[in-house]
Amino acid sequence: MDTTYKPALNAEFCKALATLRRDPYGRLPQKQAEAVIAFLAASQPAEERLGWSFTPELDSFTKLLPYIICAFNAIDRDCDEVVSNQEFDAWMKDPKLEQRTEDTQWAFIDLKSVEASLPALCVRGLAGPNGLVGVMEHIKHIHFQGGVRSMTLQDCVVAAMKVFTELRMRIGT
Repeated sequence: MDTTYKPALNAEFCKALATLRRDPYGRLPQKQAEAVIAFLAASQPAEERLGWSFTPELDSFTKLLPYIICAFNAIDRDCDEVVSNQEFDAWMKDPKLEQRTEDTQWAFIDLKSVEASLPALCVRGLAGPNGLVGVMEHIKHIHFQGGVRSMTLQDCVVAAMKVFTELRMRIGT
């Protein structure tokens, strides 16, 4: 990626995260979606670039990204856009997502109930080790392993990108 585009890419990526925080299931404008994809591609170390096609990582990442954002929102109960290791641990013990129950009402709902309310083509196995809970556990491990005390939404999404690219390297696809 050319360095001349990096400031614009960072700005669009931040806008995309703000949009997703407000409406995790909504659509992103093209520039913001491209910025997220560019960050996913750039999250690879130079010696392990994804190459011309990284469709499996992209598909799995984009399918789970709204749920990762919802999980972050559920962890961030005080809405300061920063979560602590303790807040993350509390969510891991009882994972719930904030979901709209009526036009103006929101509630925290367990993952099995969230899955039951989803259309047939949506992600399944959110509570499983290969689903949202497993990914969030990897995100926690990647981010908090060095003694870091807090995580922002951007940190969470970047760690999620690392999780999906590491999974690809382990599987060897």
